[in-house]
Amino acid sequence: MNSDVVYEDLASGVQRRVRVVYPQHADAARGWVSVLAPLGSALLGLRVGQDIEWRMPGGTRQVRVVAVPYQPEASGDLAL
Repeated sequence: MNSDVVYEDLASGVQRRVRVVYPQHADAARGWVSVLAPLGSALLGLRVGQDIEWRMPGGTRQVRVVAVPYQPEASGDLAL
């Protein structure tokens, strides 16, 4: 939680950076995605280089984790 993730949409090749957060902190303008949103739950637990495919109302989507530039635990920010 509260980790920044760079992912690539494998269909379009577009890369984006988001922060996976608790639902009450979700803020699309800041790129903060709820862990309960389809993208947030899909990214949860993946490592760099892993990808996932899941069904969405508009069809199947596949993304790959490119980087995890910030993770609270790895940075010593244990109070978040």
